[in-house]
Amino acid sequence: MCSGNAFFLFTSLALLGHAVAQTIQIGRNVIAVLDNLKSLQLSNASFFDFGPTGKVYSSGMCKPAPGDADWPSPDTWNTLNLLTGGALISTVPLGAACFQGEHYDAVRCAVILERWDDPHLHAEDPTSVMNPLYQGATCMPQNAATGGTCEIGGSASYSVNVSTVSQVQLAVNFARNTGVRLIVHNTGHDYMGKSTGANALSIWTRNLRTIEFIEKYSSSASAWTGSAFKLGAGVQVWELLAAANDKGVSVLTGECPTVGVAGGYIAGGGMGPLSSKYGLAVDHVLSLDVVTPDGNFVTADQKNNADLFWALRGGGGGTFGVVTSVTVRTLPKMKIAGLTLSITIGPNGDVSETLFWEAITGWWRRFPDYVKQGSYAYSIILPTADGGLSWALTPWIVPDMSLDQFKAMTVDLRAEWERIGFNINLDFFETENFYDAWTNHFPSDTVGVPNLRTASRLIPSENWVNPSLLDDTVMFIQRAVRNGSSLIGYNIRAAPVADAPASATVPIWRDTTMFAIVGTMWDATLPNTEVDTINQRITKDWTASLRSLTPGGGTYSNEADVMDPDFQQAFYGYDNYQRLTTIKQAFDPWGLFYAPTGVGSETWSVTDQQGYVLKQTGKLCKK
Repeated sequence: MCSGNAFFLFTSLALLGHAVAQTIQIGRNVIAVLDNLKSLQLSNASFFDFGPTGKVYSSGMCKPAPGDADWPSPDTWNTLNLLTGGALISTVPLGAACFQGEHYDAVRCAVILERWDDPHLHAEDPTSVMNPLYQGATCMPQNAATGGTCEIGGSASYSVNVSTVSQVQLAVNFARNTGVRLIVHNTGHDYMGKSTGANALSIWTRNLRTIEFIEKYSSSASAWTGSAFKLGAGVQVWELLAAANDKGVSVLTGECPTVGVAGGYIAGGGMGPLSSKYGLAVDHVLSLDVVTPDGNFVTADQKNNADLFWALRGGGGGTFGVVTSVTVRTLPKMKIAGLTLSITIGPNGDVSETLFWEAITGWWRRFPDYVKQGSYAYSIILPTADGGLSWALTPWIVPDMSLDQFKAMTVDLRAEWERIGFNINLDFFETENFYDAWTNHFPSDTVGVPNLRTASRLIPSENWVNPSLLDDTVMFIQRAVRNGSSLIGYNIRAAPVADAPASATVPIWRDTTMFAIVGTMWDATLPNTEVDTINQRITKDWTASLRSLTPGGGTYSNEADVMDPDFQQAFYGYDNYQRLTTIKQAFDPWGLFYAPTGVGSETWSVTDQQGYVLKQTGKLCKK
């Protein structure tokens, strides 16, 4: 056996049907691999041809499923496995360890049950997703003890555990030429069902996790000469923030630890705790390395593949190719000041519901001034089981601000709260860098709930300029919470970044004052008719109401209503969407990459749907 990575070159051009031989890393015995390839006689070598070959779908045609005549044979799948160096994984659902059968493992099951709400558990599995609703929740380990079943559902049939670009190219070419559905799965931190799909081949990018610090960046495509990080696609927020702190710099990321920075996060624009001061993650991208739908490996930056560079930054994940790495510029080390608070009120408490809303509304009314100073607030309002309400602010921060400055900024609010009798403990803090603030004052992420859906909207400054519009906005939020919704409300905007190249991000981000997410859970034992009623309320009431309050606006496409009937405007903006569609057709005429609410997704449908939410459990068919 070879130690480390063994390299071999396929010099027979006919073997892969490409004009340039591809170097492939195989961590295996080269002789054994070649012997196996010879024994297969490579009658299916054309499945690995580079574009422009590929299967094109016309109206009514569906991508194949196991058992269909055009589903690849076991020998064909075995060829893919050999060419990728044994990286092909046949899906076994994460929860299968809890069900009687060949995969039952009592010890493993106990660990899974204990850690099911831990995002790190799901991030290290090739097909598990943190929101199992869109997968169909077909193998929930909690159900094993009560006679439940475990099925593959909306999970991919196979995954390629990629650690090299060549493996990505092989998987892309294979899916395009066989017609098998293709998805990109990074960490599974996905609220929109983009990283799962029945009958699919999944490219699992989590193990593309190198982090390279570049002290002085130099490229003819950018004027940036400061420091930068080059990240593999699988690098998570917690890994990058730790690396940045070690180097004495900051980077703009999301707040959830298991978000894949170079994956859907940047593809959706990338908001984070530093956005009100430093813009979106896409504003700091210098270049992206990507395998395009034809199987080629290219770099996209301001000079090379400029259309792709624009589209990959805000145009949505799983749509234009597979990003294998991204280079982002750094920000200076910065002081952080902020506070946290929490309060729960009940029917017999000292704080009435009227006072509760008066205090929060007083805070909201000051949002325009706060956000101009760089404010980022993460606020959650929840209805409680006894008819009360809870509010947690975890946290509210401002970068590049001292604690004294933060207290001065909030003095009027605190005086108003004292005047109206809203007495609450405020835990102020100050840190010397963002990493310490993030580590000590941001909440942990909990996942794995199969009966939860959300809708969202970016609330623009106009809703604060117009007093009646602000009143209507507040009244909607109160009504939604009374009807069972939670509210995650951010004080945030995407600050303009003077030297940032244009991106496909929905334009309303630059004029946002609040990002509002409404959502609800339901009892998993409810009949489908009641579940349908709850879910229809999310789209037909809450999403529709938010749209009417913010005409011509939009939302953050990574955390939105997957059933939004006007997602083209809401997630991208019509002008952007028109250009994105043109780029999609140029790079992917085969329709290889499909993602729900992604560019071009309106021309596809998934079979066997219940109606109230788009799950990825059926066949993918061309409309």
